[in-house]
Amino acid sequence: MNKIFLIFLLALPLQLFAQESRYDTTAIMILDRMSSMIGDLNSCSYALNTSHDVIDVELGLIKYFDVHQVYMVGPDKMLIDSHGNKGHRGFWYNGKQLAYYSYNENNYAVIAAPSNIISTIDSVNKTYGIEFPAADLFYPSFTDDLIENNDEIIFVGESTVNEKECFHIIAKNSAMSIQIWISDDALFLPMKMIIVYYDVSPNTQYEATFSNWQLNSEYPNAMFEFTPPVNANQLRLIAK
Repeated sequence: MNKIFLIFLLALPLQLFAQESRYDTTAIMILDRMSSMIGDLNSCSYALNTSHDVIDVELGLIKYFDVHQVYMVGPDKMLIDSHGNKGHRGFWYNGKQLAYYSYNENNYAVIAAPSNIISTIDSVNKTYGIEFPAADLFYPSFTDDLIENNDEIIFVGESTVNEKECFHIIAKNSAMSIQIWISDDALFLPMKMIIVYYDVSPNTQYEATFSNWQLNSEYPNAMFEFTPPVNANQLRLIAK
């Protein structure tokens, strides 16, 4: 465990870690530390491997996989390049508009967007049902949202993800459980998340694994501008 952080934890009153507590103070501090570190970044990029289950009437659970490369420059630039069961697709956000392009179908859509990344993700998801991979972890209110929506938040201990020591945290309510692994080093970056949904039968899962974090790199503004390819068809997104 990160030595300085361990000393800090041991200095706290022992009663804060009582098993009967609904919200483990250690877990809350680790989650807050992660959010603070992410919030202080000027930019970041990372690779994200995700999987999710779909229930098929005849075949049962079918697992689909996606690979995403994500670039963000705070507070108003984002690029996501995704490959998976929905094909090869990309999103470009420049602080004014969000563009979507399907490489397989050669069609695109452009919509006006709020002036920052978080508001854009939230607005586009609510209006059009477009999901951005593992986006919840980047919300400044992430810890508060977990507390509001879960009955328990527990620090399980330490485990290894992709050969990196991590803090392991579980949040639970009657409908789902969320497991989060956060790097046990100076950066406290998210490394893995698994969500298990109990309100469906059979239980489905969503899994996201982070790798190749690059922090505070400089990216040209042109990366976040979308220019439609020749002969691409423009679509109109319909609100859900």
